[in-house]
Amino acid sequence: MALLVALVMGIFLARTLTHPLQELTRAAQNITQGQLEQQVKVNSKDEIGQLAASFNQMSQEVARVNLLRKRMTADIAHDLRTPLTVIGGYIESMRDGILLPTKDRLSLIYTEIERLQLLVSDLRMLSQVDAGELPLNPQQIFSGSLTQPIQRGISTPRRTARCDHRG
Repeated sequence: MALLVALVMGIFLARTLTHPLQELTRAAQNITQGQLEQQVKVNSKDEIGQLAASFNQMSQEVARVNLLRKRMTADIAHDLRTPLTVIGGYIESMRDGILLPTKDRLSLIYTEIERLQLLVSDLRMLSQVDAGELPLNPQQIFSGSLTQPIQRGISTPRRTARCDHRG
């Protein structure tokens, strides 16, 4: 009888320990398949419960960062599309003889090309930051040098308005 009780208790304990680990394994596999927001139940405060809580935090952070990357990609596509549309429109109109290639029009096209070059440069810097290849040179600065120009712009004399309210 004692052997049977020990066997039942062993099976119960094994399932109690392995079930959360199986759930974590399933959630981790779902993440590898692109389903980034995975949450597992935290049923205890022991090491397995702490692991599950850490997994949940990691999953939320991975999903948040992925959403930010998607937004950034959409913003970049929009920012690249605008100057390309301007350049394409002017070039096509000049090619078709609708517009003449004046100095002002060519200057506008060149300004858009410079804008594209800045965007590409920013993208290169972002990729370097992402890869941990951008050397940082932290320096102390006096915060007043940053805020004084702003304060001067804000500290314009205020006019007071008078209201004469008679009831």
